[in-house]
Amino acid sequence: MKAVILAAGKGERLSQGKDKSKPKPLIPLLGLSLIERAILSAKESGIYDFVIVVGYRSEEVVKYVEEKQKRSGLNIDFVENAEWEKGNGLSVLKARDALQEQEDFVLLMCDHVFDSSILKELLAKVMLNKGGKSVLCVDKPENVFDLDDATKILLERNKPKAIGKGIENYDAVDCGMFYCTPAMFNMLEEEMGKGKYELSDAVQCLIECDKLEVFDISGRFWCDIDTPDSLEYAKNKMLKSLEKPTDGIISKCINRKISKRITAKIVNTNLTPTQITIMSFIIALASAAFFLLGEHKYLIIGGLLAQASSIIDGCDGEVARLKFLTTDYGAFVDSILDRYADGTMILGLIIGYWMLYGGISVWIIIIGLFALIGSFMISYTNSRFENIFENSVKGGGRGIPIRRDMRLFIIMIGAILNQVLVMLLLLAILTNLEVVRRVFSIRRIFKLPTVPPT
Repeated sequence: MKAVILAAGKGERLSQGKDKSKPKPLIPLLGLSLIERAILSAKESGIYDFVIVVGYRSEEVVKYVEEKQKRSGLNIDFVENAEWEKGNGLSVLKARDALQEQEDFVLLMCDHVFDSSILKELLAKVMLNKGGKSVLCVDKPENVFDLDDATKILLERNKPKAIGKGIENYDAVDCGMFYCTPAMFNMLEEEMGKGKYELSDAVQCLIECDKLEVFDISGRFWCDIDTPDSLEYAKNKMLKSLEKPTDGIISKCINRKISKRITAKIVNTNLTPTQITIMSFIIALASAAFFLLGEHKYLIIGGLLAQASSIIDGCDGEVARLKFLTTDYGAFVDSILDRYADGTMILGLIIGYWMLYGGISVWIIIIGLFALIGSFMISYTNSRFENIFENSVKGGGRGIPIRRDMRLFIIMIGAILNQVLVMLLLLAILTNLEVVRRVFSIRRIFKLPTVPPT
C-alpha cells in the first residue's frame, strides 16, 4: 500500500504568518514540518511507500524531505506538477505513473494533521469490507475549526450525495483523507476533459457512480492547516492530546499544565526524549543530595527539585509522542531511571533525617524501608494490574491515588513543612495499602466463574 501526499500548493494564506520564507509543506508545527507530520502519521499506520507530489518551490521541498528521511527506512518517490496552480485534482493525476497499474492507494494532504489511529481504522475498514469503492473520511460540521473554507458533503442514509464548498444543506465535512481505487484517475481524466481540475469534481463523479463511501471519524483529532489561526488551533489541540487517561491527580491538575508549556518550547530543539529522561534523573539525584544534608533549608530545595523532576519526567514522553519518537527501549530506560530516582530520594531523606536526629534511627530506617518498598511495588504492579482489568469484565475499583506524581508531590510538601518522618510514614502506609488492595482485587477476578463457550 502506497500513500500519495499532495504537497504542491503555495499556501498563500498560511504564509502570511511568521514563516513567510518557507513553502507551505515546510511550515513547522511542534518540532516537525507539515510534510514530515503527514509522512510519519502514515508510517505509524503501517505505510512505508510514498509518492509525494510537489510543485511550488519543489526543489526546496524535495531536498528537505530527502535529508530528513534518508535514514527512516521509507521508500519515497517525488512527482512534480509544474501546473500546480490549476487545481489539486491535477496533482493527484500526476501521481498515477508512480503507482502500479490498478493499485489502490491512500491519498493525503500535506497540510492536514491527524491522529494516526484514523488511518489505521480506515485501512482496517477497507480490508474488512473489500467493497471495491473509494472511501473518504468525514467529520461532523460542529467539529471543524474553519467551517467556511471546508468542503461540505450532503449525506442521505449515511451515503454521500453531493460534495462541494458551496453546498448549503450539508451533513458532514471532507477531512482530506481518502482510500482510493484506480477509478479515481478515470474520474479525474473525465473531469479535466471538461476543464475541471479540482479533486472534489472527480469525487462528485465517484458519488454519482456509487463508487464512494464515507468513514465518519467524529471524535478524533484532525485539522486542515490553511491559516496562522488554524496552525495555532492545531498546536493547542495537539498539546491537549498529550494528557493521558492514566494521569494521576497531580499530573492532571499541576504537572501537565507546566510540562506542556515546557514541551512546546523544547520540541523545537534537538533534545531527544532520552536526553530529557536523563535530565529528569539528574534533577532527582540533585534532590537526593540536598535531602542528605538534613537541614530544613536544604529540604525545601530538595523538595522543589523532586517536584521539578516529576514535571520534567512528563516532557520526555510528550516530546516522543509529538515527534513520533516513542520506542519500547525509551519507555524501558525511563521506567528504570524513575525507580533509581525514587530510591535515591527516599534514601537521601532517610540518611539525612538519621544524621540530624540519630536518636530514633531505628524508626526512620523501618518507616523509610517500607516507603521504599511500597514505592517500588506500586510501580511494579501498575502495568500488570491495568492489563488484567483492561481484559476483564469487572473493573479494578477506585484505588488510592498514589502514583509517582502523587508520591513526589507528597515528598515536596513534607520537605517544605519539615515533616520528613510523617511524610515517609504516609508514603509507607498509602503505597503498601494500595498494593494489598490490588492483590485482593485481582484475587476476586480469578474467583469469577468462567462461562463455557456456547
